Amino acid sequence: MADEMERQLPRGMAVSRRHGAPPWGVEAGEPPSLHVVVQGSFHLAQDGARFLELEPGDVVLLGTGPRGAAPREHSLRCVAPPPGAAPAPAELLSATYAAAPDGALAALAPVVHLPAGEVRRAQGLSAVVSLLRAALAEPSAEQERLARSLLEPLLAYTLHCHGSAGDRRVARAARAFDRRVARALQLIQEKPAARWTIEALARAAGLSRAAFARRFLAELGVPPLRYVAELRMQRAAELLAEGDRSLASIAAEVGYDSEFAFSRAFKRHTGEAPGAFRRRSRSQGAPLRMPPIRAAA
Repeated sequence: MADEMERQLPRGMAVSRRHGAPPWGVEAGEPPSLHVVVQGSFHLAQDGARFLELEPGDVVLLGTGPRGAAPREHSLRCVAPPPGAAPAPAELLSATYAAAPDGALAALAPVVHLPAGEVRRAQGLSAVVSLLRAALAEPSAEQERLARSLLEPLLAYTLHCHGSAGDRRVARAARAFDRRVARALQLIQEKPAARWTIEALARAAGLSRAAFARRFLAELGVPPLRYVAELRMQRAAELLAEGDRSLASIAAEVGYDSEFAFSRAFKRHTGEAPGAFRRRSRSQGAPLRMPPIRAAA
């Protein structure tokens, strides 16, 4: 069985360690890739939209998804500390692998997330992560060779941990991502300002309203319209932090009829008004510090 797994595993290509005070970010590059959060908190973005929050000890494996699925762009950005808190370093270990569409990763969802608690319980995975971090702490040709030799065991233990975990979220990730839900996600991301309803998204996905809502929640862990609201607020936060556009212009781009409606929704979501968020993000360099959504916008 071990020999069969070894034949199916993609070959490790490169490994890196990135660290420093936030904010900073990295592009995940071509899948498959695997990332370990050692210190700090990170946001994983998919096609420019925040997709998953990662905490110290978390491991995330990025694959290609089911055969024929549209390619996704992933990036990770470390999160700056809250206002008044002392800056803390962030550290990320990243490994890339050769594409192997018919191997051990073929049936996995595009994103497999192992929370820190599961990683700690998996002694083999924890040990490999510790060895990898130690090898990368001393930059030298010998240590780099040692680190590269750990890439296949790192992936093998990650897959073993993923397959052994019994919680519902990991079980969902074990199957291929629902293509109909993926179609709806693509439409939402292409047109976040559209007046989406569950009925419209269900029609685009070729499902009944109830079936679509159930599948969407199972895949992403949030209802469809809450995901739409999250995406809009993320886009608004980026526009506020990156330019000098008026609130009315930003409101229109993310699907609100008035500046007042947008400001109210933004404050309900983030806890601060758009103007205050813009000033803080520019002064602290933390445009992507967005808390989880509290209410549909």
